[in-house]
Amino acid sequence: MVEILCPHCEGEIELDDDASGEFACPLCDGEFEWNIEEEESFDDAVTHTDNRIITTDFNEMPAVPKVAGIAFCIYMGLVIILGLGGIILGLALSSAESAYGSGTSFGLVFVIISLVVIGFAMVGMAFGFKTAKGEYIGLIGITCISGLMFLLSVFGYEDAGDIPSILIALAFTIGNLCCLFVPILKAQFTGVLVSSSGPRTPKKMVNEFDKSKPIHPLEWAGHGVSLVMLIMVIICLSSSSWYSISLDDEDFLTMGLSEVELDYGFGFGLGETVTYSELVEDEEDFYDARCVDGSSAQCDDIKQSLDYWKSWKTSTLILKIILIITLVVAIVGVISRVAAILANTGLMNLPDNGYKINDMIRKFSPIVSSVLLFVGVLIFMIFQPGVGPDEVWGGDEGLDGSFGAIVWIALIFSLLTPILSKFEIDVS
Repeated sequence: MVEILCPHCEGEIELDDDASGEFACPLCDGEFEWNIEEEESFDDAVTHTDNRIITTDFNEMPAVPKVAGIAFCIYMGLVIILGLGGIILGLALSSAESAYGSGTSFGLVFVIISLVVIGFAMVGMAFGFKTAKGEYIGLIGITCISGLMFLLSVFGYEDAGDIPSILIALAFTIGNLCCLFVPILKAQFTGVLVSSSGPRTPKKMVNEFDKSKPIHPLEWAGHGVSLVMLIMVIICLSSSSWYSISLDDEDFLTMGLSEVELDYGFGFGLGETVTYSELVEDEEDFYDARCVDGSSAQCDDIKQSLDYWKSWKTSTLILKIILIITLVVAIVGVISRVAAILANTGLMNLPDNGYKINDMIRKFSPIVSSVLLFVGVLIFMIFQPGVGPDEVWGGDEGLDGSFGAIVWIALIFSLLTPILSKFEIDVS
């Protein structure tokens, strides 16, 4: 039993220890409540400060951290499997080098790189588990790792086979960034929902978008142009027909950014694909084997052929580097447009300064991308060696060279994009 004082007559009343509810005092018949838990109201869970709402009352979505963490663990698991494959390949290569006594250590380098990749992936998997448990530090970790994986995939681009890895890394990067910056998703990790403005002290977000009117059709056209620019850059990176050399109107060689398609059958399908590095190495080995003791007319011809393929390697490498930079700018531009659409429809809140910066990126990223694309293609057209001297082909007549269709399409597109972007800037 517990003794309490009546709130009305202050008389002593005895109640059971676990008693709760409404009671009537036997002394004065006054009613009172005892041992009733007060429910927390929405106002108690909300704090208003600096035109922001900070609340712990929101719709919980436990699937968000679980899906984000488990998916990233699977991604890192695939990276670990690829790393193990790299170790096996490196050991096999090292064994072959020892057997032939080549004196090189490419196999050991392969093994070391694979071990670093596996260690990196294991750290990412640990952060993935933390994310699945709803820990905010885990989300920050997988966001940084996915962004680094995306940058490594972009700068390590070789051919169209690398595009899936770039897109996967990009998907994880965008998804993790959404969990970091979209308030309702971030709240699933932090337990606190933060909004930009509240009902007590409303403040309209300062930006150049007027949410009270629909977006101008030219702005939607600009969104489409940015997406097409991204696709265009990917096509340019994966294209294998930047330049072609023909003999008697039959294709003889087709130049890509990394590889050359050698059609020994002069258009009859008996082709082989080799990289510029392999061609340069073969010519260097041939030159070293034939021209060790001195110079001759044949050595001069070999040297010209070697310089010819070195020129192709250099010009395509410069173009590829510029295209990779253009790809990064185009991806950033598309992300900024997605952020602008989400903010404009009220699905995501951005700070005023962040909104202004995002708006500038949205407007000018297509122009920057088109300028980079135009400069890259123009440099390629200037520095590529073309057909080269007659000595490269043994004096064959009837050789003719021409740029591929991708060159002219890229030039035309890079000239039209700034015009469309200028109209969008004027109306937005």
